[in-house]
Amino acid sequence: MQCECNVVVRLEEGLHARPAAQVAKLAKRYAAAVEIAKGERVANAKSTVQLMLLAVKEGEAILIRADGDDAETAVAGLADLVSGGAGAPQDRPAAAPVAAPPPAAAPPTDGALHGVPASPGVALGPAFVLLPEHVAPPEHAVPPAAAEAEFDRFTAAAARVAAMLDEAMARLDGNSAGDRSEREVLQALQDLAGDVELADGVRTAIHGGQNAARATLHVGAELAGRLAAMDDAYLRARAEDMQGVTRRIADTLMGVAETGLHQIAEPSVLVAADLSALDFARLPSGRLLGLVTTGGSASSHVAIIARSLGIPAVVGIAADPPALRGVRRIAVDGGQGRVLLDPDADAEQAFRLRIAQAAADRERLAQFVRIEPRTRGGRLIEVAANIGGPQDVPAALANGAWGVGLFRTEFLFMRGRAVPDEAAQAACYAEVLRACAPHPVVIRTADIGGDKPLPGLGIETESNPFLGWRGIRLCLDRHDIFKPQLRALLRAATAGRLRIMFPMVADESEIHAARALLRAAEAELREERITFGTPEVGIMVETPAAALCAGTLARHVDFFSIGTNDLTQYVMAADRTNRRLAHLQRADHPAVLRAIELTCQAARDAGIWVGVCGEAAGDPALIPVLLRLGVTELSMSPPLIPQAKKLVTEQD
Repeated sequence: MQCECNVVVRLEEGLHARPAAQVAKLAKRYAAAVEIAKGERVANAKSTVQLMLLAVKEGEAILIRADGDDAETAVAGLADLVSGGAGAPQDRPAAAPVAAPPPAAAPPTDGALHGVPASPGVALGPAFVLLPEHVAPPEHAVPPAAAEAEFDRFTAAAARVAAMLDEAMARLDGNSAGDRSEREVLQALQDLAGDVELADGVRTAIHGGQNAARATLHVGAELAGRLAAMDDAYLRARAEDMQGVTRRIADTLMGVAETGLHQIAEPSVLVAADLSALDFARLPSGRLLGLVTTGGSASSHVAIIARSLGIPAVVGIAADPPALRGVRRIAVDGGQGRVLLDPDADAEQAFRLRIAQAAADRERLAQFVRIEPRTRGGRLIEVAANIGGPQDVPAALANGAWGVGLFRTEFLFMRGRAVPDEAAQAACYAEVLRACAPHPVVIRTADIGGDKPLPGLGIETESNPFLGWRGIRLCLDRHDIFKPQLRALLRAATAGRLRIMFPMVADESEIHAARALLRAAEAELREERITFGTPEVGIMVETPAAALCAGTLARHVDFFSIGTNDLTQYVMAADRTNRRLAHLQRADHPAVLRAIELTCQAARDAGIWVGVCGEAAGDPALIPVLLRLGVTELSMSPPLIPQAKKLVTEQD
């Protein structure tokens, strides 16, 4: 039986290491042969390496194809996973960010070594230097008659490495963001150790006469080289994972002892050459103050784990191993990429003061989680969270969110093979409303189109999708999608304080049409004797047209919420996905601020409230500006909320 399905990838990192490992793991559960194609390139879906080499990014379309008795089940399961369904890796809490830090600053002039800032923060302590020399693999050849037995040795060694990773995962309690991030990394490494591409390559090399250790390193280097040649920095960093895993398998084959990380007896700053994520995961708990490596990148899994655990780290420092082996104490500035070897008394004192200040800052911010966000003048500012579904609510509430300022419902639509039905939507919305009560929840109707296409809707390829059939424009043309969502929202409104928000509004007629459909949904529910609530209704101000005509639009809505991401894009005529135009992606540009000011003035005149739910809402430099302009609600990523609340209390 054959089956295939086109689907848009909705995983945050595309099919990079961890998501690719999840896909491969699921594909292996099916007996069917499963392939994933991107254009003319095809990969075995049961191979993490082949999937990574496809270089599939979020938002790109792929074809999932299966052949076998359970082909239909396999395609459905994988389509749900890559489109962000229930089995998909969840978005990492922003409290444990994994995005690469900003580029390194100019080299210091104080004698410090300089490297790549990999994880922010400062650390000071004794140095634990781990710079072992790798053992060269044996050179003896393997005769054809012994090839399969030699391959069995490789299989056993790979299994032992996988077991080490299992042991490392078993030590994690899984409750913290750091543990969850580390577990994802370890699972991805475990999948590499058992990857079919690696195993097939090693088998071929062994049958060509190489011994298992040499074959493992040879194939590992080849696969790492292919990854290192990718355009994407994150994928290039996965070459380090491949080298680390295959080096550990080869060392196991050669009987080389594990690295001496277990010897760290006191909290220390670890200095290493190219520490692997497997080595990192086996560190004694709580004994790592900071990390310095001569190799690596900010996108390496070691750097990702360090950031998730809040461990200051600098990678890629230029230093010879002999100069490092004699170091006794070390100071690390992970934010600036600076490393001081054996710092003098003055430098140590300066670092101690910075460490104490950072601890005090964290403690002070924690106090703002539960406070009521009011300015000095007594004005209440609702500091809320942006979410993509019920799974994001716990992190929002834990950071002190006053409800939800933006629930992006389109992610619910993109998770399955079909649009969720009315009952499923109503249950989901009600769950969020109950969890956030008594605070309000702003639920945006589906913002489909633009950079968020939905398979199966017949959306034609547009030369400029950001200016095309998206948001309210699409919904007003597709009542089969819009009407059930409005009915679901009305039904859920009995569970809490619901605010419905229409996206991408550019004209007064769109508000009238959407409200008419909402009234029709109310009439249907009333006739069907289904209980429903009466929510507030507002719009996103994200088009220049909405900002310029805000005075007219304000007469027909209960609130405005300014989407600064798209508003900036449209005002500046600069595609926000184009990295070359990043310098124009400025919500603090006078033109963008003028659009915000016009919107706030119109809201004041009409007696309605106005919020901001774009990146600017969590920007410490912009929060005072937004409050002065008249914004009364700010919605942002949950970890930014405590600092935003602090800034609110400091404003007049």
